[in-house]
Amino acid sequence: MDSSKLGPHVYAIADLAYRQMMAPERISQSILISGESGAGKTESTKIVMLYLTTLGTSHSDDAKEEKMGDMSTMERVLQSNPILETFGNARTLRNDNSSRFGKFIELGFSRGGTLLGAKVQTYLLEKVRLGFHASGERNYHIFYQLLRGATDEQKKRYNFHDGDTHGLELSNYYHYTGQGGAPNLREFTDEEGLKYTMKAMRSIGWDAVKIDKVLSLIAGLLHLGQVNFDSVENEGGQEVAAIANDTDLKSAASLLGVDETMLRSALTERILVTRGEAITIQVAPEKAADSRDALTKTIYGALFLWVVSEVNNSIIWKNESEVRSSTGVLDIFGFECFAVNSFEQLCINYTNEALQQQFNKFIFKMEQLEYEREKICWDFISFPDNQDCLDTIQSRPSGILAMLDDECRLGARGNDRNWADR
Repeated sequence: MDSSKLGPHVYAIADLAYRQMMAPERISQSILISGESGAGKTESTKIVMLYLTTLGTSHSDDAKEEKMGDMSTMERVLQSNPILETFGNARTLRNDNSSRFGKFIELGFSRGGTLLGAKVQTYLLEKVRLGFHASGERNYHIFYQLLRGATDEQKKRYNFHDGDTHGLELSNYYHYTGQGGAPNLREFTDEEGLKYTMKAMRSIGWDAVKIDKVLSLIAGLLHLGQVNFDSVENEGGQEVAAIANDTDLKSAASLLGVDETMLRSALTERILVTRGEAITIQVAPEKAADSRDALTKTIYGALFLWVVSEVNNSIIWKNESEVRSSTGVLDIFGFECFAVNSFEQLCINYTNEALQQQFNKFIFKMEQLEYEREKICWDFISFPDNQDCLDTIQSRPSGILAMLDDECRLGARGNDRNWADR
């Protein structure tokens, strides 16, 4: 059967990419998987990865590795995906397993077409989700897996006490997981998810100590989210923040591996440096809560980058000179529209619009111009042109991003209202 006469299919696209990569020219390939949230991008990525890695190991010596007790290159590459999903995917209203980050996975092949390894690049993790998520949605999977799948011993180690929740399930009790109602996933349970995640962690070489340190950080962030602030009057008569619950602060500091006093200061104070002199200023409760969430985003963002680095250390090819060609798979995050949209979501949607315009340009606009030049009879294809949408966001000097840059350059004089009024 002539595959060229068939409609687009994920297996056919993966097969074509491999065959073109193995052609005499050895031209590296890229596969872009895009679409709105819930369209099936993550699952399509898994299929492409499985197909390409299967082809790349079908005539290799990996069977010898498995007999010796080691995982094959294919298995290590495929096992890396559940770890990235656990730390980078979350439930949205459209999708139970929505990628909240973008990733580019490059598979490296030898001259003979054998899979040598892979490397992952990630970008734009949706960190705003850590501090807030809407009703019916969830934070990142790892939080719920730990709270619901932890053993009694782990709960004791990470200070998860069911008796402190006033009858609420742990996932509904904690601030960072309970805002959306902590719904269960339809396809699998969080208890199963934790077992699968820990199996994947062990498969790429993480020992028990490393796994415990990662889970301790996750537990520490959950306790940090429980730290609330009372309003007290300082010596100058100003309303400032004071820690309302020392127990959660102590648990957070212990699990995060930081000094409790320094953590308290980081949440309730800010340092202003003027002319080489440092002045400590106590902040209001609202600002302290913002500091807490900002610290959580920073720690989780750093942890996510470390996880990606550890994954790469496990799956990357050993010798760069052996790689003759590669196939890259780009899995971008999907278009979403929430009740409250963050700047990160604007960037995500902008990326989707830009990629759609690139597709329109090459598939429709350039082909139709070519037909006109060659005077070929054809029926004009109408398609939605989103250039106006892109211009609204990116044009200079009146685009949304350009005006935001201008406002940021004003420093302390810049503010949200000025930007909105423009």
